[in-house]
Amino acid sequence: MTGIDKYSLVSFAPSVLIVAACVALVFVGVGFLRKNIAKDAAAAQAREAGKG
Repeated sequence: MTGIDKYSLVSFAPSVLIVAACVALVFVGVGFLRKNIAKDAAAAQAREAGKG
């Protein structure tokens, strides 16, 4: 049997959901890090401008 029946879907669906959640969390984490790195760089540049 090559198709997906109800019994194979019971174990397949949660696995796919977990993988999709992991991929989504990677993208959310990358966006979070990029935003915070940019904010930190702006703060460091403001500190450097204040010293000079």
